[in-house]
Amino acid sequence: MAGVTGTGQWMRPVLVAGLVALGLAGCDTLGLSRSPEGTGEMSNQYVDNGFRGDMLVSRMKPVQLRLQPGWSAAPTGTLHNNADLEAYNLDENMFLVVLGENREAVARGNIEDQANVYLQILKGGFSQVLANQARTGVERISSFPAVQYEVRGNVSEQAVAYLHTTIEMGEDYYQVVVWTPDDLRTANAEAMRAVVEEFRASQL
Repeated sequence: MAGVTGTGQWMRPVLVAGLVALGLAGCDTLGLSRSPEGTGEMSNQYVDNGFRGDMLVSRMKPVQLRLQPGWSAAPTGTLHNNADLEAYNLDENMFLVVLGENREAVARGNIEDQANVYLQILKGGFSQVLANQARTGVERISSFPAVQYEVRGNVSEQAVAYLHTTIEMGEDYYQVVVWTPDDLRTANAEAMRAVVEEFRASQL
């Protein structure tokens, strides 16, 4: 299993717990570094350094995410082998993945139905649910329909807080998932909401 380098050692448990609940944990998911851009080619995404700030752009789907201060692109496969976007804020112990899939590949229904399917999959990775899922007031992200929930659970003996957002964009559903240790959920709540708000469409 790949090692955790630098100051990444202290946040390994919550990263692993987050990935387990998402069904993503594997031996190749923990190669963390303070310098993600220098760890190898990011084949799933790239950083566009523009005058409006650093934009994390997917090579796979027509989506992008503005990287707020403290956030960095994660090397390919760090958080998910098939992520359309992946980023982390190591100082604040927050992680983010974006996963898109075509609406034809999922069960028939609307965005509410699909959000509930995703939530059930996420909670299936919990050994214990710490609190009932809480719907936020978010109904749109970058003008696209969205359903957002706060979810908390124990995973691999770690208490983790998730902000899970399902977004309907064109022919695809996107999951934008941010997680942090549960004891940091209040301190990180605003930053987690803010980074999700930076998700938007792009041109491939």
